[in-house]
Amino acid sequence: MVTVTVAVPVLVAAVLGGGAGVATRRWLARLPRGAPVPAGWCEAALALCGAVTAGLVVSGLLDPRWTALLAVLSWLAVAGSATDLLVRRLPNALTLPALALVPAALVPAGGAAVGRGLAGAVLLGGAYLVVHLVSPRAMGGGDVKLAGPVGAAAAGAGWAVLPVVAVLAAVVSAAVALVAVGAGRAGWGSRLPHGPVLLGAALAVVVPAVVVLSGARIPG
Repeated sequence: MVTVTVAVPVLVAAVLGGGAGVATRRWLARLPRGAPVPAGWCEAALALCGAVTAGLVVSGLLDPRWTALLAVLSWLAVAGSATDLLVRRLPNALTLPALALVPAALVPAGGAAVGRGLAGAVLLGGAYLVVHLVSPRAMGGGDVKLAGPVGAAAAGAGWAVLPVVAVLAAVVSAAVALVAVGAGRAGWGSRLPHGPVLLGAALAVVVPAVVVLSGARIPG
């Protein structure tokens, strides 16, 4: 009975995630400057995210009030990574709505989480904007717009999460650049997609952070 109790929600979440992946893939292809993603990638990624989130909830490791944040962040990570890797763009149709969706997803976690999220959006977005103004080749405008919702998700999960995400993204991005240059796939000064790195860092840090918070008490 325990196995069924765990398996059914996980399976349902995986199916719903797969359906969201189909809708996301079709939506990306229909954008004015579309990003056609091969079938299966968005579906598999969002199905996995949904299954993992549901598994954490039914196992008691994740407070359900954080599920909306993880759902929105997972969707943003999949859609943003797909567009940035395939067409080297982060469209406004993705980043601007996410700036409102992420704080809205923090509402179930309480007012303190929403307040931190709004401040985090300003802090990380502002930091990326400064880098963009100093060196536009090092940081694109799409990355600046993406930093807003990512900063909201990170700070919403806790103040300490924001600098960890920022530093991890910078370190991984530098490592990817070094590998690309060493492999002859890019030259010094080449602009590589930063969106997937930033989004991956956010997921890698936010998920364990909200699990830890779930084991304590959600501030709010």
